[in-house]
Amino acid sequence: MARSRWIYTDVLRVAAMIGVVLIHITAPVIGIRSDIGDIHYWWTAHIINAAFRWSVPVFVMISGALLLASGRNESAMSFYRKRLGKLLPLFVLWSMIYYLWDLRKESDSFNWDQFATGLVKGTLHYHLWYIYMLVLLYLITPLLRLLVRRVPLRAVFYIGAAGLAFSNLSTLAGWKIWGFVVEVSSMPGYIGYFLLGYVLTKVELNKGKRRLLYGFGLLSYMAIVGGSHWLLTSYPSADMYFYKYTSVAVLLTAAAVFVGVKQFGFRAAAAGGPRLLTFMSSSVFHIYLSHVLIMEWLYERRPWDIIHGNPLGYVPIVTVVIVSLSLLINLAWRGSLYALKEIFKLAVRISEERESIHPLKDIYQYREMLRNMVLKDLRTRYKGSALGFLWTFMNPLLMLGVYAAVFSFIMKADIPHFPLFILAALLPWNFFSQSITGGARSLVNHAELMKKVYFPREVIPLSVIGSNLVNYLLTLIILIPALWLSGIPLTVTLSAFPIILLAQTLLILPIVMLAALGTVYLRDLEHIVNVLMVVWFYLTPVLFPLSLIPSSFRWVFDYNPMTPIIDAYRDIFLYGQWPDLGILLPMLLVLTVVNMGVLAVFSLLQKHVVEEV
Repeated sequence: MARSRWIYTDVLRVAAMIGVVLIHITAPVIGIRSDIGDIHYWWTAHIINAAFRWSVPVFVMISGALLLASGRNESAMSFYRKRLGKLLPLFVLWSMIYYLWDLRKESDSFNWDQFATGLVKGTLHYHLWYIYMLVLLYLITPLLRLLVRRVPLRAVFYIGAAGLAFSNLSTLAGWKIWGFVVEVSSMPGYIGYFLLGYVLTKVELNKGKRRLLYGFGLLSYMAIVGGSHWLLTSYPSADMYFYKYTSVAVLLTAAAVFVGVKQFGFRAAAAGGPRLLTFMSSSVFHIYLSHVLIMEWLYERRPWDIIHGNPLGYVPIVTVVIVSLSLLINLAWRGSLYALKEIFKLAVRISEERESIHPLKDIYQYREMLRNMVLKDLRTRYKGSALGFLWTFMNPLLMLGVYAAVFSFIMKADIPHFPLFILAALLPWNFFSQSITGGARSLVNHAELMKKVYFPREVIPLSVIGSNLVNYLLTLIILIPALWLSGIPLTVTLSAFPIILLAQTLLILPIVMLAALGTVYLRDLEHIVNVLMVVWFYLTPVLFPLSLIPSSFRWVFDYNPMTPIIDAYRDIFLYGQWPDLGILLPMLLVLTVVNMGVLAVFSLLQKHVVEEV
């Protein structure tokens, strides 16, 4: 039978995470009350912030409910290895990210000693304090497990209440006892929340007690709103007691929210529960770590606060954007981890079966078949059309005419020999684009052939690349005379053409191989590739020089592997210059290694292709 789970804890976790985001968005507003002309906007932000002060306490209560639950009999070492083993690597990684982020603002250099000191002292970023508190709770969790198993539930409640009472009394008394990042006086309160979560999970309150708790929760929220305003007005230098997570007001609102969500009907459900809810719940820790970075990045580009606008307008929009981007980062993180695991498994399989993997040898033995498939593709490409093979030249000429008309007469690009500027880049781009889009569906298109006879499947995508390569070389019949007629001299630098062509072909080959293999298992990939090629086209300097790209966006083109190839073609054809061999030769070396790996992977996985097509 599938294991059940508590859905209400997922609901609470997601709601608390959204609450934390809302707190961080509105928190800067609270401290600038004296600078605001329109007090109405301040009240809006304050009411939103106060409404979600329960978020962090509920996080702690959920941890207590889950980690102290009966049935967990793991040893202390097993618990530390499982919990801290997951938490600490992510914590160190994000501490490094926040440290580098703040260094960027200060224009300072990286310092390992400074980073290590900040990591130990908890001074790298204000936002990470929660992780230090969580680590301390994890360290004492085995002791708390012994406690809840050996004393009555009522005693557990009283111990938790005593911890929260101590934190409140120490705050009201003005005790300032700082410990390891978190105030010593606050830590008993968080332990109290930890135990309270366990108690509220075990106990079922009757209707009268629940209503009483909801009433106190509502009154407490009003106390947070009114009390904080009173403190800011009468005692501006005083601590914001009502905002503190361990205050009595926040405690009662957190308890009311916890019991209310639990009672609402989010009970145990089959393993997994609603997929979206489960996914968001499992992403909460990643969202917590990343959302402040996203928030600061967004604020640098478009500031928001009550000076710039009404919180009712910007808070919902910013919240949705931050949570969505945080989820995307989490998806990318999970995807990268999954890819690394699969690559490792694949590397193990390759090492185990390396004796049976000879892709180059197999391809060489079937070289005649490869040649025949290339010739067949060239013959049938325009079969039945009136102009036939002339379309090889007509297609790029028609595209050139459209682009030249748009950019020469409508948008008036001030570039010498502009049609040839486009043509020198458009022809190799067509070779690149058509090879990838055609290669992505090549295995699927030849499904019947693969089922009838054995041959190395690499031959099929290679034949697509080969036919497009021949087609590209033939289209140079247009370019070379056009250059001569335009008075552009053909120099000795054309001898570098084979090097550029080799680099481009080696770039195309692994993309085509992986796309063809992937399309067998995921047919949507063919359409995804078509869309990506359109995007890639406009991120490649085919229609414009790199000098027109804003410096803030230039990095996208710098990381595009087609950029140096297009520039190299223009250098040898248009400008009579030698291409940048400092880029091309290392690229050749890297692409050679990549192609060897991709061919080995394809040779290993192609054994099951026939079963899937």
